[in-house]
Amino acid sequence: MNIASIFWNQRNAYASKPILIVDDKPVSFDELADCIQRLTGELRARGIGSGDRVILAMNNCTEWMASILAVLGAGAICVPTNPGLRPPEMCNIANHCQPKLAILDSELVGHFDDAKVKFDKIVRGSGAANDWAVVVSAANKDVVVADTKDSDSALIFYTSGTTGLPKGVLLNHGAEIFAATMFSKHIAVTPSDRTLVMGSLAFIYPLIINALASISGGASVVLQSRFHPQLAADAIRNHSVTIMMGVPTMYVMLMNFAETNRNSDLSSIRMAFSGGASLPDALVKRGRASLGFNIFDLWGMTECTPVTTFDPKREKAGQPDSCGRALPGCAFKIVDDDLKEVSVGTVGEILLTGPLRMTGYYLNPQVTAETLVDGWVRSGDLGMTDKDGFLYIVGRKKDLIIRGGANVYPVDVEEALYTHDDVAECAVIGKPDDTFGEIVKAYVVRKRPELSVDALTAHCKTKLADYKVPSEIEFIEELPKGPTGKILRRELREMSAHT
Repeated sequence: MNIASIFWNQRNAYASKPILIVDDKPVSFDELADCIQRLTGELRARGIGSGDRVILAMNNCTEWMASILAVLGAGAICVPTNPGLRPPEMCNIANHCQPKLAILDSELVGHFDDAKVKFDKIVRGSGAANDWAVVVSAANKDVVVADTKDSDSALIFYTSGTTGLPKGVLLNHGAEIFAATMFSKHIAVTPSDRTLVMGSLAFIYPLIINALASISGGASVVLQSRFHPQLAADAIRNHSVTIMMGVPTMYVMLMNFAETNRNSDLSSIRMAFSGGASLPDALVKRGRASLGFNIFDLWGMTECTPVTTFDPKREKAGQPDSCGRALPGCAFKIVDDDLKEVSVGTVGEILLTGPLRMTGYYLNPQVTAETLVDGWVRSGDLGMTDKDGFLYIVGRKKDLIIRGGANVYPVDVEEALYTHDDVAECAVIGKPDDTFGEIVKAYVVRKRPELSVDALTAHCKTKLADYKVPSEIEFIEELPKGPTGKILRRELREMSAHT
């Protein structure tokens, strides 16, 4: 089945309500369907079909959703691209995937000027003949959705490239249909729900697990062009949003906003999910107090998203510091350096699998072979499980701090820091040291400038073993973050090397 069928199969659910609400403007099913069919006709008129790559680089908008459903419906491969990338990064993606067409915002056209490969462009806001609205309005409708097999390639998501150039994660139609429909059923999405999409649709979590899972359950999608805590709070109040998903950073910012704006009304939220980074229990408790709802953690990666979360139908709150159990049809295991499964409670690398796993890395068989082992995806994350099957993430293998021969997991230290009332955000890294090999260094964003290093160190000593207590604490105005809101520890390590 084609991913685009998720949309077409839900026509009846949207007969009397909007399928999208974009910047407070409702968009009906028929409005969106007309755009999709016209753009599909234009794509086919240009000879774009099975196997062709189409880059999609726009901020969240109605045209974004119409474009991806048209590209997939035409049988082509969509390459969602973060609009926040710099020109060299976008050129690297284009040079690698060799697109036949790019659909993009007008301010991004120049980002591809230095690309070695040449391709056509449809440009939102160009005001010229290639303007998205002009092209679509003049196109003939094509109502045929390509009859794809589950194994046919559908999407390429380029990872953030923490080491070397980004890798293109290739996903097929079957994997993403499974992910969207399974998650929708798991959290019991209904046509009475309204779900808030705060993150860029260029990433798998907002696109598949948030937007398409909601559409497959008949829920209206409240789509924001960018994240800002006040915009999110306003959208929740104005549109009676019931489901929201984000990364921990978004929730921290929303908490900060709610704690200083007591008139914020978030009472319509019945389910909130967090992914993309560790969610310390201290933040969950703070969220319950300041936002009025529980935040459920989920875990996965672009190569296999999501694999775990909690079941809100049965559980009122998550297990502290856990990201839940394996989702239906999915599995994970903890292994040692020899890829042998370890016992319950032992820390090791997490391997994951399920129908939603990637096909491989596009045009990169070597790294694919290193990552996909006997049907399991090597995550590079360290974790452990308990006797009840709950998964606990302790950090990335490369982030492990070894102080004097003792292992220190940054997440343990960060959770202790978050229990201090004056800590807004924090991140912990290992800093090279002549005596211990590495020492623990914490970067902290304060809520109040009165918080001192001595006071925070004393607080940590009540929560942590001596060897885990940060040897250095540096206050910082803002933590460096990537496009999905993840804290960039590599930049912190670079900063630390110069201090």
